[in-house]
Formats: sequence, structure tokens, C-alpha cells
Amino acid sequence: MLNIRVSLALCLLLPAIVFADTDTRSSLWTMSLNRFQFTEQYRGFLDIQPRFTVADIPGGDNGSIDTVLIRGALGYQLNPDIGIYQGYAIIPTYDPDKVEHRSFQELLAKQSLTGTHELMHRIRLEQRFIEGVDDVSLRFRYFARFIYPLNGIHDNLSLAINEEVFIHLNDTDGGPRSGFNQNRFFIGLNYRISKNFAFETGYQNQYVAGQGSADDVVNHIAFIGMQSSFSLID
Repeated sequence: MLNIRVSLALCLLLPAIVFADTDTRSSLWTMSLNRFQFTEQYRGFLDIQPRFTVADIPGGDNGSIDTVLIRGALGYQLNPDIGIYQGYAIIPTYDPDKVEHRSFQELLAKQSLTGTHELMHRIRLEQRFIEGVDDVSLRFRYFARFIYPLNGIHDNLSLAINEEVFIHLNDTDGGPRSGFNQNRFFIGLNYRISKNFAFETGYQNQYVAGQGSADDVVNHIAFIGMQSSFSLID
């Protein structure tokens, strides 16, 4: 339990430590994450995320849609706690206008802690095909999610804490350079409406490392999401 508390404390402190002396922006990110179970072993998901700019760094396009991320994957459950996935994403952006196509592989693992507490790990490797960049950009992502039930307030309410680190693995000509790319930290509330539906809202702090002479950027994000799950074997 002590290790869990130390890890959570570091997650909470990380944005304050890392995100100093940077340009800032504000955004609204929305998400519809839909998971499907086709058989005992075969799974899938579809993730749709419209993202809106509220206040940008100078020169940005304020008050408009910034990105639409559409991402899907098929997976195989190795055991009840570990699954592997192959997926594809298309990400049109509008400031500036360009499109990214992305293939990715990921491993999902659930770790039981104490009682009803659970830690979810996700390791993802992406192959990014970015408009205007001739080379394929490779990126590694590690994501951790901790859920803490708030039964004392409401039986369907939980505290959600996410932490994700992005690292570029190679240099590209006119595109991403190898090294640390960004960090995302989220804290919010998850409300489960039923067995198959939940809503989540909260605050996400995104730090993006600048390349070359570009400044680092901190994005303050209001997040609203819907999660659903469907089973074809019930």
C-alpha cells in the first residue's frame, strides 16, 4: 500500500515539477470509447475523440475543432488479465491542416491491488505515417490507470487517475525527433450508469516537449468521456 501511495504522490507532483516555463493552451477533449467482446478470447474497441481548442498559443486557431481521432483495434485475450491488440487510427488535424495514419500494437494488463482496487497497464507501439513527413515515425507509449471506488459517496462513483508517457524512438526528416515526446496526467470522476455504460469527466494536463527552437507546451484540458461495453456471448 505504501508503494501505491508513493506512486500516486509522484504522479500528482509530476506536472508541477515538469511543466514549468512553457507556453500554455486550453482545450476540450471528448471521447466515445466502445469495447466489444466477440468470443471468450476475441475482443475489439472503437475510440472516437473530437478535440477542441479553447485558447491557443499565439498564432493558433481559438474556439474551433483541432483534431478528430478515430481509432479501432482487434485483440486476443491471452488470459483474463492480459490481452494483445493490433489497431489502426486516422487523425485529421486542422491547425495546421494535415492527416496522420497510424498502425499500432498494444498489450493490456490488469493488476489487482487490494480489495476492489485495480491498476491497468497499457504498452503501445505506434507506426505513424504523417502527411508531409517521408519517414515512418515510431513512438512508444506507456499508460497506467488507477481506479478507486468512492462507495462512501455513491456506489457507482469512482476516482480515476491516469498517467501516460510518450517517447519517440527514431528521427524523421522534417518530423518527430527521437526522445521524450509528451506526458499526460488525468484525474477525474467515473460514474457507472449500468454494467455496460459509464461517464467520465475531469482534468488532464498534457505536456508536449518542443523540437528544435519550438517552445514546450502545456495544454490544460477539460475532458468528457463516455465508455461502453458490448458482449456477443451473453
